[in-house]
Amino acid sequence: MATPLYNALKAKVRDWANRRSTATIPDSVVEDCLKYGAEDCYQHLRVPPLEENVEYVITADDNPANADYSKIPLPLDFIEFIYVRRLPGSTGDPGIIYNEITDNRTFFDPYAEKYNRYHFAWKDDYLYIRPQLAVGEVLEFQYYKRLALLNATYSVISANYIIGVADADQPFLELTGVLSDTPLYFSTSGGTERVFDTYAEAAAYDPTVTTKYYVGREAANWLRDEKEQLLLWASLYHVGAYLFDQEMEATYAGRTKDTIENLNREERYRRAKGGNVRINVNTNGMI
Repeated sequence: MATPLYNALKAKVRDWANRRSTATIPDSVVEDCLKYGAEDCYQHLRVPPLEENVEYVITADDNPANADYSKIPLPLDFIEFIYVRRLPGSTGDPGIIYNEITDNRTFFDPYAEKYNRYHFAWKDDYLYIRPQLAVGEVLEFQYYKRLALLNATYSVISANYIIGVADADQPFLELTGVLSDTPLYFSTSGGTERVFDTYAEAAAYDPTVTTKYYVGREAANWLRDEKEQLLLWASLYHVGAYLFDQEMEATYAGRTKDTIENLNREERYRRAKGGNVRINVNTNGMI
């Protein structure tokens, strides 16, 4: 599937570099610079489009034997915690907010002082949380995330096809008719049409099956679509590094840093509006 927005962005990086030498840079390098620039943004931007909420139901596999903690896998797009809490359970159970995070040594040292029995640590790609949660309890955490790849496309699956919308107007999939592309299977029973991922499922619904072939359309990406300038600055910083152009590298490193700081500052001001701000500080006995 073509990715017109992403391809246009690659061309724009070359244009803005404004160097004759950029014409000789392989496409793969420009793509790497865009990827590295996006990663710079994700590491430092703290704005709502990069926030994610997940709920995780505890299973027996999350509770190691002979341990007093639970070990929960983190999402693949995880960058940084905003908060962690156990959701309310039975009547009268208010749930728990985990306000104490420890370093790994303190978490696993049974003799190290902890100021709250409800605490957690982050080790490798897992959240370690104490005390151990019961199977079936629900943990919620909000975190900052990486977005999907800048050139990501939607998967050709039945869930991405909207029944009742013409093929030409499908928002996620594009009809191609090319047999080497991904098929979806359609059948109608009792006047109700449904779409399936496999022929067997469609035939079980009704023996008359229609097969169509699709590719995924280019997926939306907030950083690419809404903050192109920031992504452009961040990418050009890496282009400067590739060209050993220290002036270019320094210029766009500064522009990237300033733009991220301005966006973060704007978000802090926005959150402070509409009421009186109260801050809760735990000094851990220092005062």
